Amino acid sequence: MYVFGLISGCLCIIGAIPYIYNTYRRKTKPHRISWLIFLILSVLFFTSQLQLGARASLFFYGWTVINNVILFSLSMRKGGGYGDVNLVNVASFGVAILAIALWKIDNSPLTALICTIIADGIGALLIVVKSYKHPQTETIFMWYVGIASTLFNMLAVGKLDPSLLAAPMYVFLFNIAIVAAILLGRRAKPLRSSRATS
Repeated sequence: MYVFGLISGCLCIIGAIPYIYNTYRRKTKPHRISWLIFLILSVLFFTSQLQLGARASLFFYGWTVINNVILFSLSMRKGGGYGDVNLVNVASFGVAILAIALWKIDNSPLTALICTIIADGIGALLIVVKSYKHPQTETIFMWYVGIASTLFNMLAVGKLDPSLLAAPMYVFLFNIAIVAAILLGRRAKPLRSSRATS
């Protein structure tokens, strides 16, 4: 099982390198609020999975924390990302904070996992919307690799335990949604351009 976890972590790194590089060049522009939420919640994912008994799959979550630190930091540069202060972004970030607060109050690893998945889903939705509206600001390669990585991460769990499979399954679906949004956005962009010039 550790082999699957290691493969998952290696795939994450492989997928993240071009994304980080493109973000550094300001070609890829991460959604700042989303990646801030991901940064906060990735720590919760890591600790909750550890407390739930995960071992091999922790390679995946350890790298996720490091990746999120890098991307959020790069996105905060001028022109480095999307996600200004507005009602939607503030509300999304508020949901993440509420999830963290509920985890602190309940002090249950399973509750933490559920709350972080919900809050993380809000952050993911922001990226889905951005990816559809501005597909050129995403590096699709990372999301493709992310699909494969989470498949190996689920194999690394080693048993049919819903509490351990919930997080990687969610990330798997999240990656698919991002890829779909980028591809649909690329197809829709010429149509939007032609309508604007007609």
